[in-house]
Amino acid sequence: MNTKNNLPFALTVAGFDGSGGAGILADIKAFEYFGVYGQAVCTANTVQNESDFISPGFLPWESILIQLNALYQKRSFDFIKIGLISNSLILKKIVRYIRERSPDAFIIWDPIVSASAGYEFFSGEEAEAFFPLLQDIDLITPNQKEFIYLGLGLAASRDEVAIGSDFAVLLKGGHQQGPLSTDVLWHENQQYKFSSTRLPGPGKHGTGCTLSAAILANLALGKTLVESCEIAKRYLDQFLKGGEGLLGRS
Repeated sequence: MNTKNNLPFALTVAGFDGSGGAGILADIKAFEYFGVYGQAVCTANTVQNESDFISPGFLPWESILIQLNALYQKRSFDFIKIGLISNSLILKKIVRYIRERSPDAFIIWDPIVSASAGYEFFSGEEAEAFFPLLQDIDLITPNQKEFIYLGLGLAASRDEVAIGSDFAVLLKGGHQQGPLSTDVLWHENQQYKFSSTRLPGPGKHGTGCTLSAAILANLALGKTLVESCEIAKRYLDQFLKGGEGLLGRS
């Protein structure tokens, strides 16, 4: 385990959100909360605030590669989260880069299909382009829309998932209806559910980023995947109760 002053390292490869609510800034804050030293590679210099998405500002692969090379000159990473990416080819290149240098690293992909303000990131790209790449990723954390888009399960049932056992899926429950928000994890042919009381009012900005980063931080601390998801769910509940307006705070 790579450490700085006995802190484990984690890497986020994701977009920059100037509001601090999502993307690499949100990830670093979640890492820091749990005592994990976060480093980051920027995939997109987005133009947005917590309520309005203006432009994705995607960076070309060459810019992403330069950043990866700079960080990997110092260390290899055992725990990596991938967030906002422009297309399946960029995802493929990032995952391939990581696997060549850290074959046993735990990789989480939080598949951001659209912004909460309505911007569609993968417009025109077939979901089938992504599915083969998932075999080299350890955990995917989609919401209901992303779950269906990627062909991970049956839209009619949250109790069935059309995947093998090579990777885990955490289906987030924030966009579901009802008094409880329940996340469902499929891992090693088992299903686990993590529930919290649904809070009134509009949801916070960047909850998916924060949840997946919290999971990764706890994995870096030596927790199991099931434990990490449970802890992250409690952390997100605390995050949703704090902050101002659409910005959460732990």
